[in-house]
Amino acid sequence: MKNCVDSRIPREVGAGALPDHPAIKTPWEKLISFYDAYHYATRHNAAVAACFMEVMRIIIPDYATRCKRLCEATGRAMKGAFSTAFGKMHKENNGIHPFMQGGYFTALYGDSGDERIGLCGRVNDFGTYRAEKELDVCDWDILGSEVCRISTYGGLTSISQAYGGIPMEYHMPEAKGCGDLHCRVVAENRDKYPMPEHECWENFGPIATADQIKFTPEEKMFKECQQFREECGYKYRNGLDQEYTAAELYTSGGATNITGTDYCGLLLKEMVGANEIGMEELSNIITCVFEAAGKTMFAEFFAVKGLRDWLGVPADVKDGRVLGGYIEVILQTILANYTIVEFNKEEVVYDIPVSGIERRIALRPMLTTAYLAMWYGMSKTLVGSQWSLWRETEGVPEDIIRLKIAKKIDKFCR
Repeated sequence: MKNCVDSRIPREVGAGALPDHPAIKTPWEKLISFYDAYHYATRHNAAVAACFMEVMRIIIPDYATRCKRLCEATGRAMKGAFSTAFGKMHKENNGIHPFMQGGYFTALYGDSGDERIGLCGRVNDFGTYRAEKELDVCDWDILGSEVCRISTYGGLTSISQAYGGIPMEYHMPEAKGCGDLHCRVVAENRDKYPMPEHECWENFGPIATADQIKFTPEEKMFKECQQFREECGYKYRNGLDQEYTAAELYTSGGATNITGTDYCGLLLKEMVGANEIGMEELSNIITCVFEAAGKTMFAEFFAVKGLRDWLGVPADVKDGRVLGGYIEVILQTILANYTIVEFNKEEVVYDIPVSGIERRIALRPMLTTAYLAMWYGMSKTLVGSQWSLWRETEGVPEDIIRLKIAKKIDKFCR
């Protein structure tokens, strides 16, 4: 009888026998700690978002036009979402009392969101008319300056407007995505601190309260977020004493946050709906960008060796199981379920719910297209040109991605 799935010890075997240590398990008994998985997940999600930003640069080459449209699309979505029960839920999740009103407590939402996805720093000011947050680490700095502008307007000023009360205008006069030492967000009430009007994407300043900025020197900067620092009790706490454990932050968004991809996806959906670009053309651009990214990731042989060592791949395994093992790690870190159908030297097959890859109904099928292209690209350099990766659809439910890795001859690229 054919051995469909290579023998391996299930993840649950031995649970409870030793002191608990949350970890991800590769097919070869290598454990990746919760700490490493957390950092891997946030950087992986940022890398995917960085590729989507490249897609946006192809479709809208002009910087100012691209930034303005991305800010406006995100702003519309955030105002709509946070004007509903969704916004009320986030108030409650950040410990905001019913009597508190105004745009300043958007800073609380931003602070908890930062720490949740590994962006450690400090709140230097938090008041009705001014707030200031300084970041020391940003995994998202690889997206470029567009994401700094979008997150400031679409993710902060727009949410502030949705909450109503005393309005706050959020600016980012320093940004790691632009090469600054810190990211710095400063929110100001324009009645108290008047400044000239400007386009929504022109939110790097100038600001009225630059003289109030509190600068942290490099030697005193944080390297880890509160949930990984002993002096914080390994918990995140905000200014209203709302607290969350590392596990709660990971499962509530740390592992699955695709904010940068959302920013691009929201505008792309609008453009498809307005017939500015066809879905076929969009899918082709996404495929080309992500396929190239996947190939480039393991084009150098030292990168292949580095991943094999990280996964604990035995020296005699030089087939599709290497890529399959890596995909399993990705799926585990982003909390996506999967079923192992085949796992042997001839072929590797997984059944993955579409919801585990997409993570946003509004983005379908963009993330599926992206991951399939990226993993296909990886198959060519991580394993070899004889190998390929594709989605099988015959006899498979629409809500399942059947992923196959095997040798394949194809005279037409893919």
